[in-house]
Amino acid sequence: MKKILNYLMVSALGILSLTGCQERKLFDDTEKQAIRDTIISLSDEVLGYAQNANTEGTFKYLSEDSAAVFISGGMAYNREEIISKFSKEYNAVKSQTVEPVDTRVIVFSPTSATWISVCKHHIDFKDETTMDQLLTETWIWQREAAGWRVIHYHETYMTLPDACKKATVENGVKELAKSLEGKTLKPEDMPAILTNFLKLYPEIYGSTLAFAPTAENGNVHRAAPYIYRSGKEFKQVSLPESYDYTVSEWYAVPVAAKKPVWSNPYFDDGGGQVVMITYSLPVYDKNNNLLGVLTGDLEVK
Repeated sequence: MKKILNYLMVSALGILSLTGCQERKLFDDTEKQAIRDTIISLSDEVLGYAQNANTEGTFKYLSEDSAAVFISGGMAYNREEIISKFSKEYNAVKSQTVEPVDTRVIVFSPTSATWISVCKHHIDFKDETTMDQLLTETWIWQREAAGWRVIHYHETYMTLPDACKKATVENGVKELAKSLEGKTLKPEDMPAILTNFLKLYPEIYGSTLAFAPTAENGNVHRAAPYIYRSGKEFKQVSLPESYDYTVSEWYAVPVAAKKPVWSNPYFDDGGGQVVMITYSLPVYDKNNNLLGVLTGDLEVK
């Protein structure tokens, strides 16, 4: 249900137009890896400049080709326009951090590659306000006479829930966990409990108690009834027993740490079907045995 967020923002037509007009030649895995390493190094350099709100450095590798198009927030810009846009935006920034969550490089040929990254972006503005975003970046690199240059990039962003909303979820999940202490719970008990919980906390998109697996006659049993909002109604989905949610970040990390944890953003495939972040709290019985993981989700819009 809860898969790690995975944005691959490269269209097939774009790749074909990039590589189809070039002479193709075979190159081995060693050469591909060398290109990956180069593109990662260049992209890390760009992120470093971005962290310091340095416009010149952030865009130093943009191609000067007048036909190159750069897309940010759904709008298309040429090289001069995108630099002007970010110069104005960076002037309002006191400090910022860009933390990659999932990054990869796809090498198409000896002269073309794409850097794809999902990043968490925190901004502290000079007016003392803050903002948290989820960025998805796709940069198409091409080897030119002057070296590797970005001939196109596509950047989109979503605003992440703020600290106030996250605090509401944390308090709500902790209160629910406290109310469950000392009770003998079964999976069939949870839908009504979780539905009432969501009614009390309208900020929370969905919730589950993912029970710790049990074994019987050589069979492993898992249960995680999930309740989420659908308009003004509440819907329920139950994970198939074959799905091992114990290896998912939202379950495995808090269990290993023995403390509540916020997940990275991800698309909730098979559950709420939205991009979300999850607050997960491990719950124990009176003998300090793991009962399961209680969660509260916030939708990322």
